[in-house]
Amino acid sequence: MSGQGDSVASPGDPAAGGGGRRAWVMMPGVIDYPGLSQNRAWGGVRVYYGARLPAALAAYRSAPHTFERLAEDQLNGLPLIPDAPEHKRDLPMLYPYQVPRVRGIEATHRSGAPGYLLVAPTGAGKTRIIVEGLASRSLDSVLVITKHGIMPAWLRTVDASVIRRWVVINPERLWKLFAVPDMLLADLPSEAAAEAAADAGVPHVPFDAVIVDESQILAHPESLRSRLVHRLMHPPHARPPLGIYASATPFSSLAQTSYVADLIAHAADVEPPAVRTGGEYLDWLAALKGMDSDGSVFALDTVDTIKEFLYLSGVGSAATTQELGLPATERHLHPVQLDKANRTRYDKAWAAFLQSHDLDYLAADTSAAPFADPADSEPLRRVMQASLLKAPAVAEHVVNLVAAGHQVVVPAWYRHTVRTLAWHIAQRLKDRGLPDKIVVITGEELSLREPRRQAFQLGRAPVCVTSVVEGINLHAGEDNADGRGTRATDTPRRTVVADVMTGGKRLLQVEGRAHRAGKIAPVDYLFAEGTHEQVWLSRAFQVSAHTQLLADAVDDAEALLRLHAELADDQDGPSATGVGAR
Repeated sequence: MSGQGDSVASPGDPAAGGGGRRAWVMMPGVIDYPGLSQNRAWGGVRVYYGARLPAALAAYRSAPHTFERLAEDQLNGLPLIPDAPEHKRDLPMLYPYQVPRVRGIEATHRSGAPGYLLVAPTGAGKTRIIVEGLASRSLDSVLVITKHGIMPAWLRTVDASVIRRWVVINPERLWKLFAVPDMLLADLPSEAAAEAAADAGVPHVPFDAVIVDESQILAHPESLRSRLVHRLMHPPHARPPLGIYASATPFSSLAQTSYVADLIAHAADVEPPAVRTGGEYLDWLAALKGMDSDGSVFALDTVDTIKEFLYLSGVGSAATTQELGLPATERHLHPVQLDKANRTRYDKAWAAFLQSHDLDYLAADTSAAPFADPADSEPLRRVMQASLLKAPAVAEHVVNLVAAGHQVVVPAWYRHTVRTLAWHIAQRLKDRGLPDKIVVITGEELSLREPRRQAFQLGRAPVCVTSVVEGINLHAGEDNADGRGTRATDTPRRTVVADVMTGGKRLLQVEGRAHRAGKIAPVDYLFAEGTHEQVWLSRAFQVSAHTQLLADAVDDAEALLRLHAELADDQDGPSATGVGAR
């Protein structure tokens, strides 16, 4: 191991082999080391100044295509466009179904469109389509906003792409891209810094294009991340960048389309809306074809209008699994009967909750909807009680699938549910004499997420229990699953949903973790029959159908509505044979 006095320099660095003093920016998590300082103007990045980088810090040096590498190059006065890497990889060939989508993105240059919305099923290769679609454009700098779990895939892809300044960043760090006059954002708590950047931030570097992967993260226009992206897309005193938005589940209601209002306005040849929230935005949408708004967040006439503008007017495209020649999602309902003791526990917990909220008149009616929004946290936690009570039955179901030769993905919403399910599954695997190694992936311990994902993908664990429902690939046969060229196992995957996934986008994202890239992974929905968990699942299917209608996936929307109706019509509990056997 090198001692503290050893140092390293990269051949392409201005200071390689000696020379003048330069800045070396460190990645988050760097160790304490003499000489490290904080650059408060660039979001508080840690910097080492010297001709050479000490060996002890080499592992923490800014990685290519990150915000930290942008800061380092800017501090050193280097050109915006970096040098070509010494060893360039080739990107995989495009699939035939990807080519028209690539051409659609390329056409925005000729049409003058402000951007493009790419809607395609999970696993359809949206990253590859976007990178290829931008390859011929004269763009010096491109920002990619994506979730933490997807960053490694993006970094590998852009590293093999056209030489330009790529910056890949997760939404929680967007504020670091801004400066605010007469204010040092690094001196503020992160949320306060983000608020200030959203209100008055000026980008450190004006990007030529901004890509928002998993663009459903912008569904709520008043959220901090939405406001920060809006600021990037409408920079003061600078030309707006090209906006590329990609998602399998872009919106669940008309109100959530506001982040692509500029695209809609271009297609409709009208001015973008001055207000992008609430009733005023819905009125603007309805007026596009002379309609009067009925105040609905899902008015079908307006839905058809929006789909026409977004997918048939040169600012976007949508494709279903069938249109791309990919397999449709198989969904199976598996009701679980709680035994008498657990049913009593559940009923008492639910009744106590209703009483505490002055809703006890609903205690005898499991079909009633005491809350308009199924994502409300407190009632949802009470509904989740059924998820915990049925954990032994879920474990038995999962172990049977493992015994039948499957690798199983078990998504859950709350971390407590994840831990409970993982414990029960491990115990049942051990009881049955099966390999009992389970990987648990949550939003905690981010540095362990990728190693654990790889352990599942490479077959070292038969079960993955996770609360990460977006931005993680768990499908069979994944190419380059470990970043070193190793292919994931071809063991068939199965997804077991044993927790209520609220909202239409989330449920569909859950299904697409293992069912993607042409690989089939049937989805089993386990729910406690005759409880509010069944009610919530029925509503989730309904909202998911709305999401699919807005994505122009009509056939899947109809399939989801059939499941919604089946559960809603049988609130006393569907029979195990009549539903689970499908």
